[in-house]
Amino acid sequence: MISGYTALYGLIAHPAQHSLSPFIHNTGFHQIQMDARYAVFDSQATPAAIASAIKTLGIRGVNLSMPYKQSLVPLVDDLTPTAKLVGAINTIKNEAGRLTATNTDGDGFWRALQKKHPQRRYRSVTILGAGGAALVVIEAAVRYGVQQVTVFKRANATYDSVIQRLAQISLASGLQIIVEPYDDQLALATALQNADCLINATNIGMTATPGNPLPINLLQYLPEDSLVADLIYAPRETAFLKTAQKAHYQIQNGLGMLIEQAALSFEFWTNESMATTPIYQHLNGGNDAS
Repeated sequence: MISGYTALYGLIAHPAQHSLSPFIHNTGFHQIQMDARYAVFDSQATPAAIASAIKTLGIRGVNLSMPYKQSLVPLVDDLTPTAKLVGAINTIKNEAGRLTATNTDGDGFWRALQKKHPQRRYRSVTILGAGGAALVVIEAAVRYGVQQVTVFKRANATYDSVIQRLAQISLASGLQIIVEPYDDQLALATALQNADCLINATNIGMTATPGNPLPINLLQYLPEDSLVADLIYAPRETAFLKTAQKAHYQIQNGLGMLIEQAALSFEFWTNESMATTPIYQHLNGGNDAS
């Protein structure tokens, strides 16, 4: 039952109506018997209006997606070290009107890989794309044993700012980060030869952006025991993952990242753990993370 004291949490994004987050978080609240509910706020309000509403309405915590992950950064009171390094946030906690923000996406990705492939080790990783999703995965990588990341980035308007951000991440973490032009197929083939894991962090392959982020002929350079991952979870199997699976690589989509980042957000708000196994089973049609 919703009481007069039910704590309110939610997702602020646009579009947001098809999000899986309400199911994940409301399941978590039910698990710990917490008087709280998680709702979707499909909003195009200004970042200032969003920050004000969180405080004014006493919303205890929110997740953020596009277009607010960067624009709300200057409007919160405190940032975790991860949020400062990547320059983007996906989780805000409201404690008596003071907003503290973090980013759980990167750790969510690596935790999902650990859960599904607990024996695997990733020392050298190749990442396609260098947007916000790639940056958080790179920032978290060193905490999971990665020593080198080769990033393939398009030469566009964000190139200089991303290079500077990657340099800051490298300096802070000790992670070796190499940046190559996205269309340099020779550099890509070379990087793939040494990669334990190949990650698509572009939006190529989403339902609205079909296609394959990698020329199919280049996949042959990836060692046969490497893992191929896609941050996309809709569709569950992108053209990229289908190609990799046909070539007999182990694959992983972005659903585990979604679940694990949510669990980390939940813990950030409540100091309680969310049991993710039943959530994996429900969203995977009865199958767990493994």
